[in-house]
Amino acid sequence: MEANLYIDKIELAPYLTEEECRAAGAGPCREFVQALREGRKRPEDCPGLSPAKRYALSLALRAQEILPTVPSLELPRPLPPELYEINDPDAASPVLVTGNSEYTLTVLTGLLALTVSPFYLLTADCRGDTADMAMIYRSFTPQRLDQSLTDHQLAGRVSHRRLIIPGVLAPLKEELAGYLSGWEIVPGPICAAELPLFLGEGWQPPQDSF
Repeated sequence: MEANLYIDKIELAPYLTEEECRAAGAGPCREFVQALREGRKRPEDCPGLSPAKRYALSLALRAQEILPTVPSLELPRPLPPELYEINDPDAASPVLVTGNSEYTLTVLTGLLALTVSPFYLLTADCRGDTADMAMIYRSFTPQRLDQSLTDHQLAGRVSHRRLIIPGVLAPLKEELAGYLSGWEIVPGPICAAELPLFLGEGWQPPQDSF
């Protein structure tokens, strides 16, 4: 069985303005979103959208194709908690946080290969559970995230204090923020393929993608 990557949870409308939708010749945004999902409109046919947004929409609409397929988790598949540097990040680069499941890392790194933007990807020890299972089993804890931040000296690497966590872990936001003094906890989308839309201009397409 394949793991549930929550593709059905992808949202498009929150990232579009009424002006952008009208410029695409589709009337209200709900009509534009429906036309995109049905293939009657394509992001690349909408010059009113920025190149980054057209690319992000394309990725979200092709989520089934672009996200690596991983099997449903029968037993945890832990990797050592690590800090990965994607596209030569600097002190201002965003920090994505997730658990230390091999399958989660496979999906995220597959997606991150589709941008030239720089990121830090920090994994915390959740016994190898995927993010959704870590929420169910409460294996993703403030203490374990704090340990990963400390082990990799992240506070000394970045000039901001913003951590983006998977959307399925959003119920832990207040608990995490209360324990990790000085860090802002920002829940991202539930499906990884929505992340380019969530990050906006912070997710730049490779050259000549559009």
